[in-house]
Amino acid sequence: MTGRRRRGPDVPRSKDAAAPTDTGATWFARNGALLCVVAICVLAAVVRLRLAGIPLERDEGEYAYGGQLLLQGIPPFVLVYSMKLPGAMFAYAAIMAIFGQDPFGIRVGLLLVNAASTIAMFFIGRRVAGERAAAVAAAAFALLTMDRWIMGMWAHATHFAVFAVLMGIVCLLRAMESERIRPLIGAGVLFGTAVVMRQSAAAFVPLVLLYPIWSDSRTGPNPGGFARHALRRIAPIVAGLLLPVAIVAIAAAASGAWDTFWLWTFTYPKAYVSEIPLSEAWSTFALGWTAITRATLPIWLMGLAGCVLIWLTPWKPATRAFLTGLLIASAVALAPGFYFRAHYFIQLVPAVALGAGIAVVSLERMLDGRIPRAMARTIPLLLFAACAGSYLATERDYLISMTPREVTRSRYSLNPFVEAPAIGQYIRERTAENDRIAVLGSEPEIYFYAARRSATGFVYTYPLMEPHAFASGMQRDMIREVEAAHPAFVVMSEMHVSWMARQSSDTTIFKWMDEFTARCYELVGIADIQSAETSVVLWDAAARAYEPRTPNVVRTFRRTTREGCAAVR
Repeated sequence: MTGRRRRGPDVPRSKDAAAPTDTGATWFARNGALLCVVAICVLAAVVRLRLAGIPLERDEGEYAYGGQLLLQGIPPFVLVYSMKLPGAMFAYAAIMAIFGQDPFGIRVGLLLVNAASTIAMFFIGRRVAGERAAAVAAAAFALLTMDRWIMGMWAHATHFAVFAVLMGIVCLLRAMESERIRPLIGAGVLFGTAVVMRQSAAAFVPLVLLYPIWSDSRTGPNPGGFARHALRRIAPIVAGLLLPVAIVAIAAAASGAWDTFWLWTFTYPKAYVSEIPLSEAWSTFALGWTAITRATLPIWLMGLAGCVLIWLTPWKPATRAFLTGLLIASAVALAPGFYFRAHYFIQLVPAVALGAGIAVVSLERMLDGRIPRAMARTIPLLLFAACAGSYLATERDYLISMTPREVTRSRYSLNPFVEAPAIGQYIRERTAENDRIAVLGSEPEIYFYAARRSATGFVYTYPLMEPHAFASGMQRDMIREVEAAHPAFVVMSEMHVSWMARQSSDTTIFKWMDEFTARCYELVGIADIQSAETSVVLWDAAARAYEPRTPNVVRTFRRTTREGCAAVR
């Protein structure tokens, strides 16, 4: 296959993007849009660095603990059972290897990933819709992914999946301008990496496979026939797609964790995604939508308006097809299980951000000829600026003055994330590196802060409470693993948010927890989270003398004997 470049009428470059470069223009005029995007990234970095000390929440705790184990040579699914493929753990491991094993280092890594995603958003927008749309799209992306209500400041897997998708799109659009194989393989690898980061990113796979074929179908006859040409397009992409997934599967088999890997990433998720019935999907979506648009609704509406205006104003078919395909893929990625949690919406941001850029250019085209051209170009930009300004004004406290503790409480209420570092530090200072600990509850961040290995792979206890056939067996497995390890410390969360028990849940493990800690351990620490502003954390004798005032309690226990000990059953 040759390196000959080709350009058909529907190769995804907009009319604006395809305009010849004005060689007589100043350097700033030629690069002004990109410079604006860089400035946006710098401003976002200032905010992100100011809040980089935000304590980890539980999803971050899972990835950080898994990444910590990877740096110690322990593969996924050995000491961490998770229904998520381990891409985010590998991302965390890489970040922590460079920037350190603490929340600040993790958030510096997220900052760089987000900045790269923002710049990728610009290059995609420029190739598809022109520089003005691209600059607006990048600005919208940076603002939406920084918002606290969509959990943009926390390093969720959705950030890494979106990064891989955007970089994959950059490779894909580059590959569509030539007959070269390597960009196609690269696009496939990046989309496969997105799937390993988060399974729902598989929704973007049809886009990477079908869009090149659709575009080629509009360029006229291809040498050797359309079917053969399409196969030459798809085969390298599919090969690249399968590579990251195959690596993960082979690693799981090589580490002896294949059965665990299969149960948690394929068998159990089938039960998990069927938990919410279709009849409740709309109400669940409405709750999620209301939460994530709390401060950014004007930007979201402008982005969605662009997805409509692209069909009402002159745009190339390739641009329409690309935005529509991206929007559909994003919506499908958002939908599995109908949970619609806030950070899931990050997968929708690229389409909405590009829609905002297209809305600005579409409005300009609608106004052009009706009012002076300078006004036609300025008014849509001012409209977007007003949407962005509304967010900046609404969230000025968050962006400028709120402390990491205040931000955590504002978004996660009374979850024990603020108290977790102190619990981890207490345990780390009183244990050896080879000591095991157990956290009874869904607080894996404590394992990370303690830098000690878990006595059980059940770092989340939500599955033990869910209405599926595996729940009771999982409880028995967790009890067996903890008792067999006889951990040096046990942290027991009594908070509902750590378990999410229901009336139908099996309560066997709660009875066991009380018996096991009473028989084999002594209380050495207590955290009582009384309000967003007040929490009491006490140790040793002070903890034993304290009477909790709320049900939001996390207790820490120390082993009383080195001999094996179990609850009486």
